[in-house]
Parts: sequence; C-alpha cells; structure tokens
Amino acid sequence: MKSIKYFIEYVFVKIFYFIFRILGFEVSSLITGKIFRIYGFFSKRTSIAINNLGQVIKGISNEERKKIIFKMWENFGRVIGEYPNLDKIKVIDNDRVKIINIRNLLNPLKNYKNCLFFSAHLGNWELTSHALTENGFNINFIYRAPNNKYVDDLLRKIRFSYGVGLIKKGPKGARECIKVLSKDGGNIGMLIDQKMNDGISTKFFNKNVMTASAIAKFALKFKCPIIPAFCIREYGTNFRIEYLKPISYKKIKSLSSEEKIMNYLNKVVEMWIKKYPDQWIWVHNRW
Repeated sequence: MKSIKYFIEYVFVKIFYFIFRILGFEVSSLITGKIFRIYGFFSKRTSIAINNLGQVIKGISNEERKKIIFKMWENFGRVIGEYPNLDKIKVIDNDRVKIINIRNLLNPLKNYKNCLFFSAHLGNWELTSHALTENGFNINFIYRAPNNKYVDDLLRKIRFSYGVGLIKKGPKGARECIKVLSKDGGNIGMLIDQKMNDGISTKFFNKNVMTASAIAKFALKFKCPIIPAFCIREYGTNFRIEYLKPISYKKIKSLSSEEKIMNYLNKVVEMWIKKYPDQWIWVHNRW
C-alpha cells in the first residue's frame, strides 16, 4: 500500500513539475507564493510557527508575529514554485540577483584544496551554490532524502541539472563525504538549521537543540575553511546572495570542540534569522 501511495504522490509532484516548468520561474513563483499564503490560514503549523517566533525573538506583538509568519508561508511557497526552473537561473551578471562579497567565496576555492559551506532555510537557499558552479567549481550538498524514493529521484534530477551533487545523510553519506574531501576540489555544503535527533546538543537562540555536527568534524579532520552563505529574497524574484568572511581553520581549531564550533555557526544563522524573520521556516518543532 505504501508503494502505491508513494507512486500517486510522485505523479502529482511530476505533474506540478511540468506545469510550473512551462510557466517559468517568475510566474510559478508568484502562483505558489499566493497559494501557500492562503494555505497558512488553514494550517495547524501556523500556530507552531507563531509560537516558535515568539519564543526566540522577544518584543514582537502577536499581530506582528502573524504578519511575519504569513510572509514566511509566501516565501516558502515561492521557493517550491521556483524549484522546477532552478537550472534556468544564472546568478552571475543577472540584474535580479545581487551578489555581495563573492571574493569570500572564490578566494578560498582557489587557495585551498577543499572548502566547506553552510547556509540555512532562508530566502531561496538553493541559489547559494549557483555562483560556485557557474564559476566552474564542484560542490556536493548533504541532504535529508524524502521517504518517497520517486520524489527523491526527481529532486536529485533538479539539483543535478544546475551542477550540484548530492549526498544523503547517514553513515554511508559520511563515507562519501570523506571520499569527496580527500580529493582536490572536493567541496561540501550543508544546511545546518535542521533538527537532528542523532546530532549533538548545542545552543540555538539560547535554547538547547540537537544539531548535526558533520561540518565541524570535517573542518577539524581536513583543515578546511568554512564559508557562510545566505540568499535573501528582496522582493518577488529578486534576490541578494551574500558570502560572509570565511571562518579559518585556525579559528575552528581554537574553538576546540564540535559543540563550540556548532554554537559559533549557530550564532551566524541566528543573526540572519533575526534580520529576516519572515524568510526562515518557523514551522518545525526545532526546540
């Protein structure tokens, strides 16, 4: 029965993919943004999101929190609508995309054997890797695979089409990452704001959370710099991608433990979420 359910889900996702690929990046983004904003009025997760927001960012009225969360739903919907067309988007020399401090991305890639990247579910996070692949560099992203194998295959196809390799989370994925980082030009990226029950205990907005520590392990083992990257939606399908100053191996080593490294990286993510609370996905039971 489960396989039949997964196949039906896949058929719907495939139909969605073809329709919105035909409609193009801007139109599909607009439509799904409006659909998800309406969906937010009926979703039980809206109350979870409003509560999460109130827990970690103080001094915001309930009315303001609601406004932020409905904007969040719209941004998330836009990301869904943009997925089928990600391979059509070029971020270099694109009037709709501002890239800030690209030297923070390119200089480490040129000067080090390997680099590590992290981002969070902000704006359209998928675009953070485009500047790297468009400049001829390779990157593999660690990701949590959907339970539905058919849907997973489609999402992998979408990401492969714009030059990103994918490594599934888990023991087998960890071995793949080591293989990638053992070669020149093998770079790894990951989103570090997800809950991981098998992670380590860290602080996120001064609350205890479980966080995957792979990026800390790899940085210590392979002596890689870590580059923070964020993509913010300025309006509609206009974006700003910013690459922050690389975190050197010297700094990583001085932090000494995986827990301290992840707390340090979490602070970077917190800074961006506080600045753009309507662009982070608040709907998960992160705390």
